[in-house]
Amino acid sequence: MTDAPPPYRHRRALTRLLDRYRRPVAALLAAAALLSAVLAVRPPPAPTEQVIVAARDLDATAPLTARDLAPRPLPADSVPDGALAPGAETAGLSLTSPVRRGEVITDARLSDPPARPYGPGLVAVPVRVSDPGAVGLLSPGSRVDVLAAGSPDEFAPVRAGPAVEVVSDRPVLALPPEADRGGEGGALILIAATPAEARSLAGHTTASRLSITIRG
Repeated sequence: MTDAPPPYRHRRALTRLLDRYRRPVAALLAAAALLSAVLAVRPPPAPTEQVIVAARDLDATAPLTARDLAPRPLPADSVPDGALAPGAETAGLSLTSPVRRGEVITDARLSDPPARPYGPGLVAVPVRVSDPGAVGLLSPGSRVDVLAAGSPDEFAPVRAGPAVEVVSDRPVLALPPEADRGGEGGALILIAATPAEARSLAGHTTASRLSITIRG
């Protein structure tokens, strides 16, 4: 059986090894100490917030879609007031002006079409109703049918026959103040309608007198 080497031989071998690599070991220990000191005095990373930015240059001519926007982290103290966070409802909204790629989207940059709450694809359509008294019975949210009959000239005789229903069961968005109704006869109302209905209303405006029936 072979005798194990005395313990002092191991200590001598370790001492010789440390003597050989004393300088590299000292350098490593010094670097570790310096790194620890830097980490101890370095401030923690600044908190960030996720915001929505323009994924590309946008020209504000069409409603926003999901591919127009992208999330991006920003330092919390650099986030502008009103910045939108990922998940904010932006589909169908429009920009008030063009934006560059990477620009933060804020609530001030967005325009909510007035007809949007009443359904996708609806637009706001001004309608001049021949009877101001009927308009006085309305309020925003009222629902009306718009009828066309006769001549737009108040002095021309009205043709006999039933009126034509141009749009049916459409919500009233706004009633412009009396001073904003212009010098024309009748009274102006703003309703939500489809683009096709808006074109039909425009055609009847030049050839007929428009009236309303109130649904509620």
